[in-house]
Amino acid sequence: MSLAPEAWSRAYLPLRPRSLAIQLVVLVLAECALFASYDVHDARFHWATHFLVALGFTSLLLLARLLVTGAPGPRPLLMLLLGLHLYAMAPDLLFFAGVVHAQWMNVFLGHVASHYLPGGDGTWLVLALLCTGAYVAALTLWLRARGAEAAAGLPPGVGLTGLAVLRPQRDPRVVPLAVSTAGGQDGQSLVLLHGLGASSSFWAPVAVELAGRGARTLAPDLLGFGASLRLGTHFHLDDQAAAVIRLIEGGGPVVLVAHSYGAAVAVEVARARPDLVARLVLVSPAAFADAAQARDHIGGRSWLARQTMRGAPVAGLVCGTMCLLRRPLTGIAPTVARRTTPVASAAVARAATTHLWPAYRDAVTSLLDSDGLVSWLARPGLPTTVLVAADDPTVLAADLTPLLGPGVRVMTVAGTHLLPLEDPVVVAAAVLA
Repeated sequence: MSLAPEAWSRAYLPLRPRSLAIQLVVLVLAECALFASYDVHDARFHWATHFLVALGFTSLLLLARLLVTGAPGPRPLLMLLLGLHLYAMAPDLLFFAGVVHAQWMNVFLGHVASHYLPGGDGTWLVLALLCTGAYVAALTLWLRARGAEAAAGLPPGVGLTGLAVLRPQRDPRVVPLAVSTAGGQDGQSLVLLHGLGASSSFWAPVAVELAGRGARTLAPDLLGFGASLRLGTHFHLDDQAAAVIRLIEGGGPVVLVAHSYGAAVAVEVARARPDLVARLVLVSPAAFADAAQARDHIGGRSWLARQTMRGAPVAGLVCGTMCLLRRPLTGIAPTVARRTTPVASAAVARAATTHLWPAYRDAVTSLLDSDGLVSWLARPGLPTTVLVAADDPTVLAADLTPLLGPGVRVMTVAGTHLLPLEDPVVVAAAVLA
């Protein structure tokens, strides 16, 4: 789930002035003691070398944490510097005990090699200042971005990674979802909602088929996905539904066509504003009898989804790192997809890496509580058609079919969870039927 207000406050704890002031006093006193300790063997110049090395490493670690997790930390910021300085000078402490310096001691932040850098401590000073300056600049931008979001009435985007670390997210109440359109301007609109880790590009083959049959389609990128990457700081189902509602308000009732996780969003829209929806067509809706079944099927297909469902911190670290590496990952994604998922276009492959961690996390965790979708499928409030893919390994036909009430029109077709990519003709025909 997205961070609650109390979690926003906790995210700022590492920057509290009182805490930093106390840490600074402890750091200065400790460093004075360390400096004096070198007087024993008249090597006080060693203190500066290892302090500057530790300062540079500390700044780089803090910068990496900010960029990967989207929040400052750890809470004792300055104590990290002291800890790394102690680590860097550990061989000197061993020297007091009679252990002679050796090359293996370079594991302590280059303890021996650091003394042979061209330019000596002058070079280390420049490097330390550059690293520290980079961290301070990034932290300043992060604070400004979160402040701008709060001023706009948005929850601060704590935990948003990638470029969202350095600039504020746009307000989805002001900026609409990015939309791909196809077909004419007349007639009833078909709104195509993508699933988890995807974008509007997932519906492109179906949109082409529908446009060829005279239909008008709108395929939005949901909040935090695709071209809507910079929209919003909160990504619950009701946030996604509200964004879709803002998109379709003002027109006649639309047909909501949704795939997988998108089906949960579509049902949320239909519940909130039934006046805006004529009917629903749900393709392989991600509905499960219970959380255990969701974990088994969704988690069984993806390591990242499995860790996310468990609430494992490693999931956020991996996704945050992927955000940092989004450009190269986006570049190689089509090549990887050609080998693993030949049916996926280059755009679909790139979309798999184009999302925010909180948006992905909230989408995955919402599948653990699919009561809203399950109850709708049992007793739909509007005409609803469900396309069941006979060979779907994620939403098994044998598990989905018992959840469908007598008021649901069921169409079982050959295909897997990627049915809209595999057979857009069949999907388009079902949508228009």
